[in-house]
Formats: sequence, C-alpha cells, structure tokens
Amino acid sequence: MAAASLAHIQRVLVCDDNAACRVSLVDLLRACGFETCEAGEAGEALAVARKIRPDFGFFDYQLPDADGATAVRRIRAERIRFPWVLMSGAETFAESEVAAAGAVAFLQKPLEIVEVRRILRDWLGSAP
Repeated sequence: MAAASLAHIQRVLVCDDNAACRVSLVDLLRACGFETCEAGEAGEALAVARKIRPDFGFFDYQLPDADGATAVRRIRAERIRFPWVLMSGAETFAESEVAAAGAVAFLQKPLEIVEVRRILRDWLGSAP
C-alpha cells in the first residue's frame, strides 16, 4: 500500500484499552492536525469505523474483546480499509508477523514520539 497525501488522510482511529496511552496518542495526532476518534475495544472500534470511515489506525494488540488484528479484520469485513499500526506493551513482533497481521508497522509501548512521527511521515506524507 503506497503512502497517501496528507490532504486526503485526515481521520485516524486509535483503539487501545489503556486510556492513558490512547489519550497521549490522540493528543499527539491532534497536535499534528489529524481528526481523531477513539475506541477502547474491538467492538467499539467497529462501530466507530462504520461511522467515520477512518483513513488510518493505531490498534493495541491486546484488547479486552479481541486482538488488534482481529479488530481490523472485522472492520475490513465491512469493506472499510485503511493502513494501520499494531502496538503492544507486552510483546514484540517480528516484521513478518506484523505484515502477516496486515499492519504497516509495529510500535512498542511506551510509544516514542519520534517513531509515531516517522510512521506518519512514511504513510501519510507529512508530520511535524
């Protein structure tokens, strides 16, 4: 999947059951000029995705009701597609595992702002 222009990509879905991590990432994304929506579990992420049709997503690996990859598969089953990042504080993943899950990147928690910005630049074309 190729990077898209920032002018097109504006809506970012952040799905993480850790409220502090979710709010920190949402605050960073908003400071970068993105419209954000939040979810704390897979079912909520599906409902939000149906409503806003996100252009990009950040999904925690361990959610209360599913893992991040399963959450994205459920969303994609409804023909809602977007590049997404897999995040985890408990596990690390090989690049092949991340790709097999369908994610464009993996971020280890706690999130490094520099890495989040690198991904935004790589996939969205720009980030402060």
